[in-house]
Parts: sequence; C-alpha cells; structure tokens
Amino acid sequence: MKIFDRNQTLPLRPEPFVFRLEWKPGADWAGSALEEIIAEAHFIQLEAVQPLDEEVVDLLRKLDDRPEKFSLRLLSRAEDFGAETIKKFIGPLSRLKKLDAVIFVISSRSDEPAQAEVSSLLSAAASAGLKPGILVELEPGASVSGLEQLIKNLRLSGAMEIALRPTGAANPHPNFGKNLANCLSHLKSEGIPVSLEECFPGLEPGLSALEPNCRRAFGSCYLDSQGRVRACRQSREILGDLSRQKLEEIWSGYLFAEDLCSRAALTVQSLKLEENEAVEANGVAEVENLSPASLDSSLRPVPLFILKDKKWGAALIKGLDGLVLSPKGEKLARMIDGKNTLRSIRKKFGPRSAGLIYALFLRGLVRLEK
Repeated sequence: MKIFDRNQTLPLRPEPFVFRLEWKPGADWAGSALEEIIAEAHFIQLEAVQPLDEEVVDLLRKLDDRPEKFSLRLLSRAEDFGAETIKKFIGPLSRLKKLDAVIFVISSRSDEPAQAEVSSLLSAAASAGLKPGILVELEPGASVSGLEQLIKNLRLSGAMEIALRPTGAANPHPNFGKNLANCLSHLKSEGIPVSLEECFPGLEPGLSALEPNCRRAFGSCYLDSQGRVRACRQSREILGDLSRQKLEEIWSGYLFAEDLCSRAALTVQSLKLEENEAVEANGVAEVENLSPASLDSSLRPVPLFILKDKKWGAALIKGLDGLVLSPKGEKLARMIDGKNTLRSIRKKFGPRSAGLIYALFLRGLVRLEK
C-alpha cells in the first residue's frame, strides 16, 4: 500500500505519531524540542501531573495558534486537584480549536465523593462543548465488578471516552486478566467501549478493540518533564535525553525497542470495517467477494481520511491508522475526493491504482459510491 520510487528516503517514524508529554512547570521538552514535536505530531497528549494553572492553559493556547495540523488531548488528575480548581479553566479550554478531548484521571478505588466530583467535571466540560472522558487507573487487587460499576456510573455522567491503565504494579490475582477481558467484553456489548491506554499485566490484547493506545512501543513515545524519552509511561528504559540529544537522534533506538513492551507488535493498528459498512450503496456484493478487477469503474472513491503533508510525501491518516505515501502516492490520494471515478483515476495512474483504492476501502479509509 506504500508507493515509493527507488532510492526514496522513508521517514523513520510511523504515521500517525502520538507524543505523550508529562507536564510540570519548566518541563525540559517545552523548549526547542517542542518545535520538533509540533512539526511531526499527529496528536500531542499533555498530562498535567500538577494542578491546572494559567501556565499550562497558556501553553495550550500557543499550541492551538500554530498553523501545523495536529490535535491536542489534555489529561488532568481530577481527584488530586479538586473539581473546583479544574472548572476555572473549562471556559478557556472550550475555546481551543485543536483540543480533541479533556480526560479526567481517576483511581479505580475512588470513593463516592471523588466520583461525584468527576461526574460534575464531566457535566461541566460537556456543557462547555468539550469532549470529556475518563482514564481509570486500576489499582492492584481492585475488584473487576467494582470497576465495571464505576465505568457505568461515569458513562451516565457524560464520559464520551473511557480508557484504563495500570498504576504500574502487577495484579497478583491469577484470573485477573481473564476477568478484566470478560468485563471489557461485557461493557462493549452494552454499548460502552473501553480502550486500554497502556498494556496491562496479565491481560493479553487480542482483538483490535483491546489494542493499547500506546501501540506497544510503536507509533507513540512518552516524554517526562525532565526531557527523558521512553517508549511508554511504564517503561523504565531511557531511550534518549533531550538535555543531550535532539529528538531526531533518538528515533533509531526507539523504533527497535520491541523488548520494552510485552510481545511488541511493530505494525500500525488497522481499523476494521463494521458489518454495516461491508456493502456499498450501489448494491455491490459483500467485501470478501470484491477484488480490484471487479470494481465498477464508475464508482467514486470518497475519502474518510485526512492528508498531512511531509517533506518526503504525505501521511494518510484516520484516527490512529495511517499510511505513508510518496509524492506520487500523495497525488493519487488527492484525486480521491468523491468526484473522480475509478475510471478517471486509472487513466491517470494506471491499473495498479485500483489495488491501492481497494486496499484503502478494506481498511475503512475510503467509501465507494455511485
């Protein structure tokens, strides 16, 4: 699916790429390294490990004013800082165009008053037009049934996005992984999808729905407030230090960090088509019966992706799924606009273009219409 000429220089990092930044006042990555981050990021996730203040909101404003195309995510520890402190900044946050979500971090063992504070934050954020979510940190020995009830309660309070991550210590219960997997499957069947922010001890992701958002040492990295670069928040291995290196000097070691996460999968997470997307509006047969050669040449590919320009070509992105395209591939992708037909695209780029469009269709990146 990648179209490159011979001797084409490929990017070292996958696309899309997520930078996860730990925020404290005076964070070392907030200097010259931030310029590199802004130039290359698809998402910038900022986790405030201290109470929200005007300094972090001002940083978000400056990022929001940048012309580069990226989205922002903000994580804030609701229990530690108090709802009233955070509510003061919901108005300013609601005016940020790049802010994709505001996530409130809560412990799985939070008591009722703490849950009530988070519920009030979710309501206030939603009323301001923000996309609120929760990130539940699962404590060792936590009850899976209690976790399920907590998630259901916060969903009813307005959490549009729900994720889990461990506190760092493994859960000693031998059936923990199985019980948690069953819990997540049950929640999904009730229309409450829960993602994994990071890998869990004892839980082996198998379905795409359980693939960690950190993508197992692929597609994202974690920078702590001291400027140290890790593959993920849980990893103890330092891949680089911004006090001595530039970001571009760190990637070669980062990309081969498969031993940092359990069974690291060095592939971009694929988006799966839902069953109701398997049949096109013109009555074409089911997906498994289609092939590039059998596609009706009068069909018009409609983009479900965005293109992000790069010096080596472009990145075709939908959520956390992405493809790297050469300059030639970028020109082809720009013809996928819902107006050009497969016939016109084949005429310009040859018969192989149908194979690329078909592959994009199978990954949910393109819709075909009459």
